[in-house]
Amino acid sequence: AAISDGLKTNNSLQEIDMSYNEITSEGARYISEAIQINTTLHTLNFKQYSTTDKLSFNMTILSAVHHNHTLQTLQLPCVMGNDERQVTSEVDKINNERTRQGISTLTCYWW
Repeated sequence: AAISDGLKTNNSLQEIDMSYNEITSEGARYISEAIQINTTLHTLNFKQYSTTDKLSFNMTILSAVHHNHTLQTLQLPCVMGNDERQVTSEVDKINNERTRQGISTLTCYWW
């Protein structure tokens, strides 16, 4: 909760790397809430994130990105097969919305 509280009030941090951390589904929800509010973050990295349900984590984070127009680069935990298709589809939706609104598109990687 401390990291998400900091992201909510931050007005200078542009990049954060949360790789190699274990974040619970509750932690993902807190971070998701902060992403929706934050207006300075440009890069967010979760690669090599340890969880049993990477798809759920990725979709929670991506749902918040719909409301964040400053985030430009997002690195997510690796997903494959149908899970990868779901994540790709969500990123495409975000970028279609951003294109219609004249906002920079999101570059998203998963490792």
